Amino acid sequence: MSKVIEITDQNFEEEVLNSDLPTEVDFWAPWCGPCVMVSPIYDKLSEEYDGRFKFCKMNVDENQRTAVEFQIMSIPMQKYFANGENVDEILGAVPESTIRTMVEDILKRFPADETGRLKVLLTSWVEHNEKHGEKFNRWVEKANNLEGNPIYKSALQAAQEVEKANEQLSQVLIQLPRY
Repeated sequence: MSKVIEITDQNFEEEVLNSDLPTEVDFWAPWCGPCVMVSPIYDKLSEEYDGRFKFCKMNVDENQRTAVEFQIMSIPMQKYFANGENVDEILGAVPESTIRTMVEDILKRFPADETGRLKVLLTSWVEHNEKHGEKFNRWVEKANNLEGNPIYKSALQAAQEVEKANEQLSQVLIQLPRY
């Protein structure tokens, strides 16, 4: 039994934009041959990825407001959403392998499980802090009177604390289970 959810203009925000899971929306119409052709692929994948990825379909003839909002000019159009944002898309009837690759890529970028989300968040945080730490260190090399200026001294101390915290977060990342 397919777990593809039929959505409308009225429940799009709730089912897609507010979803806790990464979500695919297949914009289609019953008269569209290629749309009918790819529909069984989404039925199959909705079963396979149940609980990790949500699959939806929206009839563009019956739900024109959302179709216009997302500039659906050709169908089938599959748009992928995570955290309320449109993160990718596929236009046209494509093989199952193409869709599966897209879903797997989105799950890596936007995992549905708690540990995966933590890993993505911490990785982003650590990388961000490392990048800014490098910029800060270049500034330190060029700055004058670091120890004599109280603001500079406070900035140095705070940067050292951030560096220590970053090291601790990196250790947490190492301890998180691998996928």
